[in-house]
Amino acid sequence: MSRQTAVTGSRPAERPGTGTLLLAQLRYTLTDLWRSRVVLVFSFALPLVWLLVIGAAAGNEVLDEATGLRVMQFATPSAVAMGVLFASYPPVAIGLAEARERGIVKRFRGTPLPPWLYVAGRIGGAVVFASAATLLAVMVGVLGFGVQIIGRTAPATVVTVLLGIACFAALGLAVAALSPTAVAAQATSVSTAVVLAFISGVFTIGGELPWMATVGSVFPLRPFAEALQDQFDPFSPGAGWDAAGSAVLLVWGLTGALIAARFLGRGPGARGSSPTRRSPAPTTGGTMPHRSAGPTAGRRPGAARMVLGQAVAANRSTWRDGGSVFFALAMPVGLYALFVTMAGADTVIDGVPFPTLFAASMAVWGSGVTAFLNLPESVATARDRGVLKRLRGTPLTPWQYLAGRTTAALWLSVVVAALVLAVGTAFFDVRVPTDGLLMGLPVLVIGTLALAACGFVLAALLPDARAVGAVGLVVLLPLAFFSEVFFLDGPEWMRSVGALFPLLHFQNALTQAWDPAGAELAWSDLAVLVLWGVVAAAVAVRSFRWQPRSGGRP
Repeated sequence: MSRQTAVTGSRPAERPGTGTLLLAQLRYTLTDLWRSRVVLVFSFALPLVWLLVIGAAAGNEVLDEATGLRVMQFATPSAVAMGVLFASYPPVAIGLAEARERGIVKRFRGTPLPPWLYVAGRIGGAVVFASAATLLAVMVGVLGFGVQIIGRTAPATVVTVLLGIACFAALGLAVAALSPTAVAAQATSVSTAVVLAFISGVFTIGGELPWMATVGSVFPLRPFAEALQDQFDPFSPGAGWDAAGSAVLLVWGLTGALIAARFLGRGPGARGSSPTRRSPAPTTGGTMPHRSAGPTAGRRPGAARMVLGQAVAANRSTWRDGGSVFFALAMPVGLYALFVTMAGADTVIDGVPFPTLFAASMAVWGSGVTAFLNLPESVATARDRGVLKRLRGTPLTPWQYLAGRTTAALWLSVVVAALVLAVGTAFFDVRVPTDGLLMGLPVLVIGTLALAACGFVLAALLPDARAVGAVGLVVLLPLAFFSEVFFLDGPEWMRSVGALFPLLHFQNALTQAWDPAGAELAWSDLAVLVLWGVVAAAVAVRSFRWQPRSGGRP
């Protein structure tokens, strides 16, 4: 009787409504996106830094003498297009692919959350972030460079931005549906977004090749950017509605949505179905191989063997990380081929062939990503997880751990330089003399070690790995522009600022070493690199923590 009373007297919990579930999912998505280094940098930092550097270099000069259109009135909508692309496309693809790989999508059947609400939450997060990136770029353009907001085209601009967000989010769904793993989705979405931005003329203002305009018009980014540029042009007549560009966006968006509807329901591939089998990145494995018998079974491994084991482990973990492979290896090689094709292999800058000059730049960029970003972030991740603290109970000393990880960064920097030179030699007639290759090797070593020491300063001073990665990218990206790594022909004051930091000297020293007219060592640049390395190493040694801060994750 009491049991019956208890059962009949209890009221079942009310099922959350659709609006409540959608808001909860949107809140979760926004939190997830805010914690993502890739999303923050590409959605906000990259367009903003690009816009500021263009403004500093061009000085808001007149772009069209006939109409008086200024550079920033043209560049601001390009920054908006860039922010919308990177906020809507890769985040949706990566987030949904990760949820699918972890089995979250499959488990929706046992929860009150329908799959379409989860997808709507991801798209809603993209809308919020893309809108914020748009507002930030427009605000900087208006307040910093006097960009005009055209009232008669404002409705068309709002509709165009929303249509662009929907199109790129749908393409992100398609990439997530077709990718076997989250790593594949990340590499595919980010790489295609970067390539699309270049061939669509978003990163450049004029000077593109005719074939790029033809190819870019087939894809959605170029019509999207051109529609925004027309809507920001105060001398363009009409209300700014672009039917042809909107049609391209609609076709690509519907195509992406149909692909997602067809393939998103299937489970992840066999290679991606067992995420628990993946080894954590910050491992100290490979240092003490097991020996069951023999006279050397109890012998402690030597220091060289311990360092080598750490280098092998770090190298293995890098090659298993699709994001690291793309940013440190694929991106420099791809940008090299693209930029040299655009500029022409016969171009000469300051007496040095452009293919050789830009090969040095991309080798320096790859070294920066490897040594200044990935290396300190991996070490900080190991510290956050308590790996560094537990080194006291192992034969592996702290200096052997750091030396092994730094050795792996050196090796990857050499691999990047070799790949760039191989592409230059095979396709752009780059000829680096043998003595230049020999001189370039110590330059790579010194430059990479200097950048690694600066990266360790970030790991020492910042609270956790997430902060190390975010701050590192925010520092490296604008520094690359000021140091002429991407060859923006800016004013002399920008180069003077870049000369205060190691990246410009690294690029100068490597260029002189590879100069086909006569290789030589740039002793003054090398001295600056050594000075930066020594000072940064001293700061890192004095400030580095081997234990996570209280309240951090174990």
